[in-house]
Amino acid sequence: MKSKPILILAFFAFLFLVPRPSFSQKYLDYQDEKTEKLLREGIDASFREDYPQAESIFTRVIQTAPQDPAGYFFLAALYQAEMVDFESNFREKEFYKNVDLAKRLSEERIETNKEDAWAYLLLGNSYGGKGLYDARKGNWWSGLNNGLSAKSALKEALKHKPDLYDAYVGLGSYHYWASVVTKAFWWLPFFGDHREEGLEEITLAYEKSIFSSDAAANGLIWMYIQEKKYDAALSLSEKMQAKYPQGKAFLWGVAQAYFEKRDWNNALLKYQELSEKLEANWTYPKFNPSSIGSGNSSADLDQSYNLIECNYYIANCFFSLGKYKDCTSVCEKTLNSNFSEQIKKRQKGRLKSIERLLEKSRGFSKGKG
Repeated sequence: MKSKPILILAFFAFLFLVPRPSFSQKYLDYQDEKTEKLLREGIDASFREDYPQAESIFTRVIQTAPQDPAGYFFLAALYQAEMVDFESNFREKEFYKNVDLAKRLSEERIETNKEDAWAYLLLGNSYGGKGLYDARKGNWWSGLNNGLSAKSALKEALKHKPDLYDAYVGLGSYHYWASVVTKAFWWLPFFGDHREEGLEEITLAYEKSIFSSDAAANGLIWMYIQEKKYDAALSLSEKMQAKYPQGKAFLWGVAQAYFEKRDWNNALLKYQELSEKLEANWTYPKFNPSSIGSGNSSADLDQSYNLIECNYYIANCFFSLGKYKDCTSVCEKTLNSNFSEQIKKRQKGRLKSIERLLEKSRGFSKGKG
C-alpha cells in the first residue's frame, strides 16, 4: 500500500482541471472562471471516492470539447484511481484507451501552439501515468521510457509558463522517488541524490499550485514517511483526512505514520477504521466482466488485497501491545480466508509474514517467549 500514494499522485497532478460545459469547442481554457465550481466538484467527488459522479463530470468535459485532451486524461486518471483503490486492473482497457487519446490530442494541441504550457502538462502527466501503471504491472522498461518522456514534457511546460506550479507535482515525484529507487547507483554518472529537490518541488506544488494542492499533499505525506519525518506526515495526513473523511487516500497515511512512530494504539485504531471502510466497498457497483479488458471477474473487487495489508498491520499492532490472543486471531482469520489464486500470488510476501507472526504469537501466548 505504501506505493499507492505515489501512483495516485502522478495521475491526480492535473486531474481536476474540469471546465463547465456550455457549448462545443475545440480546445478548453483551463483557467476560465467558470471552471472553478466544477473543478471543486471534481476534486470532492474523486477524493470522496464518488467515482460515478466524477466519471459523469469527465464525460461532460469530452462532450464539451471532444478534440481537447483534457476529458480523456481525466477519465484515464479516474480509472487509475479506481484500480488503485480496489487493487485490481478491472478498468485497464478503458484506462489505456483514454490515456493514449490524451497523449495524441495533447500532441495535436501542441502542434497548434508550440508554447501551450497546459498541453505540455497534460502530455507529461499522460506519459507519467501510463509509465507508472506499466511499472506497477512489472513492465519497468515502459515505466522508465514513459517517465523520461513525462519529465521532458513537464519541464517544457514550465519553460513556457514558469508559474505553472501544477507541473511540480510530477517533477517532484520523479526526482524524489527515482532517487530512492536508484540509491545504489548514486555514485555513477547520470544518477545522484535528488530527493531534496523533489521535496522542494512537491512542497511548492502543495503551497502554490492552482489545482493540484491535494494531490501534492498526498505525495508529500509519503515522502515525509520515507524520510522518517513522522510528525510532519501525521500532521498533514490528519489535516487532509479531516477534509475528506469519506475517502481512504489520506487515512492510509495517518495509519502508516502512527505505525512508524510505534504508536501502536492509534495505529491499530486507524488500520481497523481502514478495514471497515474496505469491507464497506463490497457494496460498490460491480461492472460487467465482459467489458473488462484484463479478463478479471467482478469478484476481484472484493478488497482482499487491501484487507490482507490492513490485517498485517493490525496483527503487528496487537503483537506489539502484548495482545497475543488478538494477534493470533487476526492471523488465523486472514490465513484461513478463501482468497483467489491471483490475490495469493500478489500478496505472497505479506501472507508469509503473517504466518511467521502467527508462530511467534502462539509461542508468546503459551509463555514460550
